Parts: sequence; C-alpha cells; structure tokens
Amino acid sequence: MLTRIESGWARILELSAMAMMMGMVGVIAWSVIGRQVFRLPVAWSEEVGAGLMAWMVLTGSAAAWHQRRHLMIDLVLRRLNRRWLAVFCAVIEALSVLLFAVAFWGALSMMEVSANNSTTALGISFRWLYLALVVGLGSMIAFSLIFLFRLFTGDRSVLPDYATEAEWNT
Repeated sequence: MLTRIESGWARILELSAMAMMMGMVGVIAWSVIGRQVFRLPVAWSEEVGAGLMAWMVLTGSAAAWHQRRHLMIDLVLRRLNRRWLAVFCAVIEALSVLLFAVAFWGALSMMEVSANNSTTALGISFRWLYLALVVGLGSMIAFSLIFLFRLFTGDRSVLPDYATEAEWNT
C-alpha cells in the first residue's frame, strides 16, 4: 500500500513537472510571437514563466529524488560491502532529510512573510510561488523517510546494486 501511494505521488509530481514545462514553453512562445509578430507586449509572460519554472523544477526534483536520479559521486559507495553501504546510505539520507527540513521550514516562513506581497503584472501572491518549495521539499522529505524506514526494516533492495551495474571509465 505504501509503495503504491509513494509511486503514485511520484508519478503525479513527474507529470505535473512535464505539464509545467509544456506550459512554460507555450508562454515563452506566445511572448516571442506576440512581441515579434504582432508587436504586442505580453507583460505577464515573465511572471507566469518564472512561476511555472519554479513549480517545474521543484516537482521534477522531487520525482527525481524518488527515483534516485539526482547526480551523485559514488566513488566511495562502489567500494563498500553491502553492510557498510547500508550504513553510509542511511547517514547520507538522514543528512538529506535535515537539509530538506531546514529549507522546508524556511519556505514556510517565506510563505507567511510574503503572503501580502504580490507580483507586479498579475497580482498573484508570492505565497503560491513559495508553495512550490513546500510541495517539492515536503515530498523529498517524505520519500527520504520512506527510504530510511525500508532500510531500517531490513529491505536492502532500496540500496544501489553496483555489482550488476557497469562502472563508468574514462
């Protein structure tokens, strides 16, 4: 059940990041066409594009975090046996949760402080932009806690399997 909920949420985040990307491309295209072809300024396009980018990056980052697709230097990890790999991954994950929690708290604070501030062209509260941080970081915290739960309950399938993976060489 937990796996289905986790995978479903990750898929929603991934699809929303894709939708935000398509929306951002559309807004930028409309801005360029409006300015160059119709000689009409599109004052709201910068705000909408920036908002879509923020949401795209944070939802996409959370989906990538779930899939363990963020860049990492695994030189040390590749040299560890399975027991030490589990310990090392647990420490890294716990430190990641700490980092995400600090940023999450900061995002909540920014939402509160900027609740009455709004964008220039559209008058949208900055709270909606900071909500992207809350959703993305909150999702990454949840994914990390689920990873740690699985690791501490003995599920070693969450660990990377470097034995079957080809090592990259120069």
